[in-house]
Amino acid sequence: MKRWFGGLLISLLLLSGPVLQAKAVIPGASTPQARESLTLAVLDYRSDSRMQDQYAPLVSYLSDRTGIDIELAVHDQEALNRAIATNQVDLFLTNPSHFLLIRSERSLTGVLATLLRDWQGQSTSSIGGLIFTRADRDDLEQLEDLRGASIATPGIHFMGGYQAPALELKTVGIDVRRSSKVLYLGNHDRVIRAVVNGDTDVGFIRSGVLEDRIAQTPELAGKLKVINPQNLTGYPFQVSTRLYPEWPLVSLPHVDGRQVRRIASALFALEPEHPAARAAGLAGFSPPADYQSVEHLARTLRVAPYDEAPKITWVDVLHQYRVWVITVSVLFVLLVFTSIWLGRKRRQLAREERRQRELVANWPQPMLMLRGTELVDCNRAAIELLRYSGESSLLGKTLAAFSRDTQPDGDISAQKIDGLLRRTQLGDVVNAEWVFVRSDGSDVWVDMTLAPVYEHGFDVPFILCSWYDITRRKEAEDRMRLAVQVFDNAREAIFITDSHGVVIDTNEAYQQITGRERSESVGSLPPMPVDEGSAILVAARKHGVWSGEFRSRSRDGQRLILNLTLSSVFDDKKQLSHFVGVFSDITRLKESEKKLRTMAHYDALTGLPNRVLFAERLHQSMAQARRHGYQLGVIYIDLDEFKPVNDAFGHDAGDELLIEMGRRMRTVLREEDTLARLGGDEFAAIAVNVDGDDALQALLERLLKAVAEPAWVASHSVEISVSVGYTLYPQAEELDADQLLRQADQAMYQAKRQGRNRYCGFSENLL
Repeated sequence: MKRWFGGLLISLLLLSGPVLQAKAVIPGASTPQARESLTLAVLDYRSDSRMQDQYAPLVSYLSDRTGIDIELAVHDQEALNRAIATNQVDLFLTNPSHFLLIRSERSLTGVLATLLRDWQGQSTSSIGGLIFTRADRDDLEQLEDLRGASIATPGIHFMGGYQAPALELKTVGIDVRRSSKVLYLGNHDRVIRAVVNGDTDVGFIRSGVLEDRIAQTPELAGKLKVINPQNLTGYPFQVSTRLYPEWPLVSLPHVDGRQVRRIASALFALEPEHPAARAAGLAGFSPPADYQSVEHLARTLRVAPYDEAPKITWVDVLHQYRVWVITVSVLFVLLVFTSIWLGRKRRQLAREERRQRELVANWPQPMLMLRGTELVDCNRAAIELLRYSGESSLLGKTLAAFSRDTQPDGDISAQKIDGLLRRTQLGDVVNAEWVFVRSDGSDVWVDMTLAPVYEHGFDVPFILCSWYDITRRKEAEDRMRLAVQVFDNAREAIFITDSHGVVIDTNEAYQQITGRERSESVGSLPPMPVDEGSAILVAARKHGVWSGEFRSRSRDGQRLILNLTLSSVFDDKKQLSHFVGVFSDITRLKESEKKLRTMAHYDALTGLPNRVLFAERLHQSMAQARRHGYQLGVIYIDLDEFKPVNDAFGHDAGDELLIEMGRRMRTVLREEDTLARLGGDEFAAIAVNVDGDDALQALLERLLKAVAEPAWVASHSVEISVSVGYTLYPQAEELDADQLLRQADQAMYQAKRQGRNRYCGFSENLL
């Protein structure tokens, strides 16, 4: 409040000068010539001497153009504030943030023009902030890296040098105003010098200052880098923030209006090529910009003049909202009179409706009273049925308002209820099943009765509506209907038995799978595992459910594999009443699984295990050998001279030969041994529990002899041999299955090099 009165006092003092002058002018008397000398103050954001050099030509231009003796004064923010407060300044040029602060403290006539900056032929009426640091600071690359860094800035009321960068940092969670590492240095040149010298980590300056300094000192370009650079098309300066309107040129209220218009005309007439514009780095002046974005910035950061919330009194409120206060008062009086009138009417209605209310309110069944189509009364039972908090939620509405758009039979609810009410008004008592919607969105089924109630003095009767809740009955019917549909249409066979396991009902799928008609199935036992029999019923009774797979036969003797789930059903007394079984025919699935397992683990030509199954068995055999402490032999077998046979008699003959050789080698090996075809004419074997090299070599001798016997292929007698390599496990070093197979393979190649039709054991010399 003190600030408000202070501003008012200053405004009165400023206005008193022109008023006193006007009073001093007496018609017919000689008056002194009006003062033709003004002072233009410019905010010093660089250095005094440089600002003097920049703006002196502009002041000279204005003086020549307007015929007014204009003097230039360059001040920092504090000095400029004092000069404006003491009327030592007539015009001033400052940054937008400082302009807001001045405007909040004293009355201003408004902005004359907005400055246009020029840089290398490009003009702009926007200003932004630049956040920069030394080029060697790799730890400072983006805004988030500035948390905890020391910052140099010209001052808190510098638009580009503080407020614009502070807003960008606030968007990433860094509050510069709460930081104790902010240095206020007075102007932009000191900020650049502090960052270059390493006195501070980061600097805030306005856009355009760095380009001007680099033009004077080119080596600065390599010493500094910009943080959060913005790529703004058409903007000539480097910038790290969003853009705001450029500096305003403002006149104080005491300046004569004719002088203001002459100065404004001169400002707008300034061309970019004029020496005064070039000296100040300007492209001229434009009409006043909209500075609301600057106000929003200051409000967001809560800096002066928006750093404190204004104090508001009742006098301010009444003065500001006097029209609304009067309107509300009038409405309040009308509301009071209306309430009184409504009270009288309500008492009259209460006397007329007391009998109906007493009748409805005391009825234990949900009851409602309608006048025409609207509800006028209801009892607590009706409110509780629809789950509302009070009767006000129902009264004045129609029955259709608490219904779905359509009823289950497909009729539109509003049309159907209108028809029922018309029949009732004609004297009929109407009964119908209806679905209402509770307040929580759930449905409630009722058996609704509508009956006319005649009152003296009314041509149209009231309608008494009673409800009987049948929701549970309807839900039970729906469940029963759904259960029947599921039972009849399920693709799985379903049967129901009594507590002894005798079938009492089956579905269509049961008849299709078993081949038995329903009449044949009822009274007999359902399909069950032969070896378990009644034990299944015992397990289901004890655990509530039994499931498993078993083999069965259909009526025509077809073999089946069934997957059965048998569940117990208990009555209200928790006594077993029935069993429900569900089974499906998985015969084809099991056959497919068997074929897939065969294809995945056995050779399609010879029927021997393939490489995958051989690897699994080798891992298992190695584990057993380690566990039981015996040796196993890994044998690699390659048919000698198989290709000539294949080329001479064809692939079919080659396949026959492979099958025959596999059969012979399988007969030589023991039952617990494994023979596999790895591919082509290569085989491998696992001989378990061998008693050293001698026992294994005796086995291999028999294998060589069996293979060397002539074979009848493609009507020709063919003789071939095999080359065999083997290795034993375990060895001194722990080996895996692949290493054992490679050792046997290397030994096999050694046997081929020695002349074929022989076997060779693995040794380190083969490596």
